Amino acid sequence: MDTGLLIAILLLIHAAGAIIGFGPVFTFAILGPLAGRAGPQGGMALLEAMDAIEHKLILPVAIVVQPLSGLTLIFLAGYNVNFFSHYWLWIGITLYAIAFNLAVFGQRTRLTRMIAIAKAGPPTPEFIATAKKVAQTGPIITVLLVVIIILMVTKPGA
Repeated sequence: MDTGLLIAILLLIHAAGAIIGFGPVFTFAILGPLAGRAGPQGGMALLEAMDAIEHKLILPVAIVVQPLSGLTLIFLAGYNVNFFSHYWLWIGITLYAIAFNLAVFGQRTRLTRMIAIAKAGPPTPEFIATAKKVAQTGPIITVLLVVIIILMVTKPGA
């Protein structure tokens, strides 16, 4: 297969992965506060929906599609040669690692904890503190994703 065609296909997969996998993250800024105002059952349904979106859509893309398609693109497009001279790329990868860790080891864990607390009864101080932490970290992840997208699309200095 022609390398140019393969790169085009991988770019399509990588871009689609970014849209499908990370697009829903932007909705969490709306769904989270709605969950807080929706009352016990409506709030629980929204929290569980966010959890399902994360586990069934975001995580598979973030763990498999994006890293594999991105790594393959790096080698096929020759960005592995003088890798650190392509600062837009390694900065984007570094920001991705930070966003991934904040999301997987922070937000996902907190959301799971919030659901467990909410199922146990009315909101507790722990639930409220966890919700505040989620509300603080969510925008950071969103900004990181936007910066990554800008870097990957514009390739400044390339």
